[in-house]
Amino acid sequence: MQKEASNPKVLFVASNIPTPKRQSNKVVMTIAHKLSNQFDISVLHPAEFAPFPINLMKKYKNIANGQSWEDDGIIVRPFKYIRLFGKKDAFRFLPYWQKRIEAYCKQFGIPQLVHAHYALPDGYFAYQIHKAFHVPYIISFRDADIKLLKQPDNCDTLTRMKLALSNAKQIIVHNTAHKEILSKIGIDSIVMPHGVERTFFQQKQSINSSVSVSITTISELIPRKHVDWVIEAVKNYIGNKNVTLIIAGDGAMRNELETCAKGFDNIIFLGKIEHNRIGDLLSQSDVFALPSVNETFGLVYLEAAAHQNAVVATKDTGIWGVFEDKEEMLFCDSQESFNKLLYRLIEDDDYRNSLAEKAYHKAKENYTWDMVINRYSEIYKNCME
Repeated sequence: MQKEASNPKVLFVASNIPTPKRQSNKVVMTIAHKLSNQFDISVLHPAEFAPFPINLMKKYKNIANGQSWEDDGIIVRPFKYIRLFGKKDAFRFLPYWQKRIEAYCKQFGIPQLVHAHYALPDGYFAYQIHKAFHVPYIISFRDADIKLLKQPDNCDTLTRMKLALSNAKQIIVHNTAHKEILSKIGIDSIVMPHGVERTFFQQKQSINSSVSVSITTISELIPRKHVDWVIEAVKNYIGNKNVTLIIAGDGAMRNELETCAKGFDNIIFLGKIEHNRIGDLLSQSDVFALPSVNETFGLVYLEAAAHQNAVVATKDTGIWGVFEDKEEMLFCDSQESFNKLLYRLIEDDDYRNSLAEKAYHKAKENYTWDMVINRYSEIYKNCME
């Protein structure tokens, strides 16, 4: 789409985006594209520099080289910087990139607003642009930033983070737990969930009260997702319902998890599926169970609600606070509590269907992409004023 010349120039500083060498979460670029008819958006992509032979490590093979690229019309330009090992001193050298940041803006245009999608390093680069050109900036604070926030008071990492956060025009978090953490150190923020396309919603024609219950898990198969909890719960279920567990996804734990489920024909692994198949899978499901930890938001929970699944997630992470506990979704805090919650959803048809219906309507009335993007647009305009 041809952008109007009068559209305000907004720079995204985003480490967490797909690159030509790496598939990654697409939510930041989704936001960029949906805002691009109102704002002239380009992306600065912080990319860690690593000398030989460190650059042979898998982590660095997937980092973008120095060449810019287009993501469906939006220009993405890598910006090389040095990040040290460990967390305490990882960002020690960030102040030394001030001149390069200034040169970048002079070459490609000084933005009217910067939106950084991590506090570090993204937010610090946004702070440097603000320092040089008095440009307001926004920081989206994510779960990875929480880990960096837990550093000793006098370390470089915490100093850089507090400097970036305290000078931001607005801090955005994606769940209530992160808002509470920042509030404890005197930083205000607003909760901004992600969204689902309005066309993705599909209400079930009739509620399920049969003897069969279908459970779905869609996830990368890594330890923090706790897919093993779901498998163990289904294996140990001793009630009268016929329970089927469908697991979609791939990852380092797949062989271990398949071994764990061996001999249970009601536990089925699909492997990684294309996103266009997620809706079909969820439409056949009654319960979505994923007791994952360290989630910034967890869009898949919202997608499950959009297909009228009862959802079991984890307290103090992801969509915690976005949906009401025990009324719209269920949230566990241990493997034992997860088992109890899942078994109740299996056994209690009325409760399962009530949760699913309430979450569906809550999502459709509040968390479609058009609503979310309108909020972003309002925040951008207010910050630029």
